[in-house]
Amino acid sequence: MVLLAAGCASSVPWQTPYDITPPHPAPLASSMDTTTTLPVLRLARVSAAHWLKTDAYQYHLLYQEPQRLLAYRDARWAGTPPQMIVSRLQHQLEGSGQWRAVLVGQSNGTATWLLQVRLTDFVVNFSGPNAGKALVAGTATLVKAADSQVIAQHCFRFTETLPSASAQGGAVAMAGASEHFVMAVSDWAAQMAGTGKSAP
Repeated sequence: MVLLAAGCASSVPWQTPYDITPPHPAPLASSMDTTTTLPVLRLARVSAAHWLKTDAYQYHLLYQEPQRLLAYRDARWAGTPPQMIVSRLQHQLEGSGQWRAVLVGQSNGTATWLLQVRLTDFVVNFSGPNAGKALVAGTATLVKAADSQVIAQHCFRFTETLPSASAQGGAVAMAGASEHFVMAVSDWAAQMAGTGKSAP
């Protein structure tokens, strides 16, 4: 059960919701080889456990009650964690230069590969009153679109140290952990599909 409670540190009362995506993401450098016909990838909607299907800003106080999931009463995310991750992952995949096209949602077109991601953790863990880490974890599965054959599956887990024990500090760390997560998933999918240059 998610318990709504005051954060263990102060947060700004209901201003702009926190987001893990930079306001103006820098264009990604493309390494596309124009002499090779690249495959089309379809990115499925990111799935997640029920407790992550909310915009509540959730955290653990590991030094008090590690199993108890709390949420700031005066801070929230700009969307649910799956929504924010799929948006950032789409941007990463589209700019990677490893795919002819990346299809999402109801986009028409035939894809060679299907990438499925399930988010298992998106939470700030406070190890003490003035310290903690953001955690982003999940499982990626690459499927052959033609026959639904699973080609590979891999679990990813990234943490980022909080610059300050606050909602703002947690958001900064969560953005960093999310960046590592989507970059690793993107590189792994390209490698498994044979379009990448090196293993993760």
